Amino acid sequence: MAGICDSIISKGIAVDCDNPIVKGLEADGIICNRADVDFSQCVFDSDNKNIIKSLVLKSSKKGYPVVQQGATPFSGAKTNLVVGTYRNTFTNEIPIAILDNSPEVAQNIVDGLANGSFVLLLRNVHKGAAGKSEYQIYGYYQGLRASAIDNEKYSEDTDGGWLVTLQETSVPKSALFFFDTDQKTTETKFKSLLGGAG
Repeated sequence: MAGICDSIISKGIAVDCDNPIVKGLEADGIICNRADVDFSQCVFDSDNKNIIKSLVLKSSKKGYPVVQQGATPFSGAKTNLVVGTYRNTFTNEIPIAILDNSPEVAQNIVDGLANGSFVLLLRNVHKGAAGKSEYQIYGYYQGLRASAIDNEKYSEDTDGGWLVTLQETSVPKSALFFFDTDQKTTETKFKSLLGGAG
């Protein structure tokens, strides 16, 4: 017989004076085709189910770098609560600016983003205790999909390039982090997702 999932808090709400939160995202991340993730080999932390210790890609598959310019990379990235009839979930939304417009960009990036499903790893400016808060995963549960793609020729933001908004809906957890053992180990695993694409 199935149990009832706990919907309780188990820690006091207070400011972490030793590791105060800092807003924003770093300029670099990694995007993967969701179909390339080997979910059977991915490993969650045994004590915290909001942490993935190992994100594994299928053989010969790799992730691709995502680099954003400017003082506020991935500006507009957010997670919102969605109230449901029987269960509440979350929606993740990540805007990505593509500061280019060429046949290769259209074929190899924009056309794929238009119809694909993706997993994205971004780096928070806020690293948290022992670096556990640095790497955050979006798209693991439902996949990030394009909810908007715009190419405004006179845009001051993209200089005539593309602005893509990726969205993941019906997400069961508020946040999913990528961390294993320490910052160095996690950084090595993060970079390894690029394979030869870096």
